[in-house]
Amino acid sequence: MKRLIQTFLILVSLVGCSSQFNEGMDALKQKDYKVAFDKWKPLAEQGHDDAQYKIGKLYREGLGVELDYVEAYKWYYIVAKKEYGGGNRYMKKIRRDINSAQVSRAEKMAWQWMKEHE
Repeated sequence: MKRLIQTFLILVSLVGCSSQFNEGMDALKQKDYKVAFDKWKPLAEQGHDDAQYKIGKLYREGLGVELDYVEAYKWYYIVAKKEYGGGNRYMKKIRRDINSAQVSRAEKMAWQWMKEHE
């Protein structure tokens, strides 16, 4: 019975994450970037790969948030370490626009985040 309850709770949380992510995608399609950010940021903080990638994009393009290459690099670094999506590709692009101290800071932020959340 205990295992059944645990399985049920996991499924409920997965459905909630999926719904929240999809709401962010709908907001993105409507160009309501702040809402997309607000939907995805909590998921990104919980380790949701797609949300982490999308948060990196919003920071990289300054959509719904102030443009921040260091923060974008951090999120791309996190997904790249999980071998997810185009994290490495966008890290290379961002490196053209920031200096080595900023790269180092972004990587330290990413490692700190991974240490705390994974």
